[in-house]
Amino acid sequence: MALRPLLLRMIPGFLALLAMLPGSTIAADQTKLAIGPDPALSPAAVVQLQLAALAKVDQPVRDAGFTIVFGFASPGNRSQTGPLAHFAALIRETYPAMLNHRSSTLAPLISEGRQAIQGVELIDRSGVSHRYVFALSKQTDGPYKDCWLTDSVYQADQDGEPEVAI
Repeated sequence: MALRPLLLRMIPGFLALLAMLPGSTIAADQTKLAIGPDPALSPAAVVQLQLAALAKVDQPVRDAGFTIVFGFASPGNRSQTGPLAHFAALIRETYPAMLNHRSSTLAPLISEGRQAIQGVELIDRSGVSHRYVFALSKQTDGPYKDCWLTDSVYQADQDGEPEVAI
């Protein structure tokens, strides 16, 4: 039977296609990364993961980065900006410099209790500098208990330090 060898040859290609699906366990196994809220992640790590997702927003598939960023949005943030398609459109319209940016640098984190702000300076794909502030909170209950999630992001004053431009 020639069908069995053909099916066996197709399995690696099929697994590769599955790995490209956002949220795929195969993709997570291949990259050895668990990208999503986790109590072990610091506020700075949460911001870095979101920035990395936005820097490669369409990899491995179109808009995959938005799924990751939305996953780190706090419940209050999601209620204001969701669902995911609306969230993605808001970022595209409001923060286009974040998409496919060249690099980013974090300012010193400011944290008090369950609140934190993280200043970020990034260089967009055209080489222009932009500053943002991520406001985060450590969740007190629910499925994200003890996880740092993003409550809001806003553009910081270009003249001052991003972390004090609140």
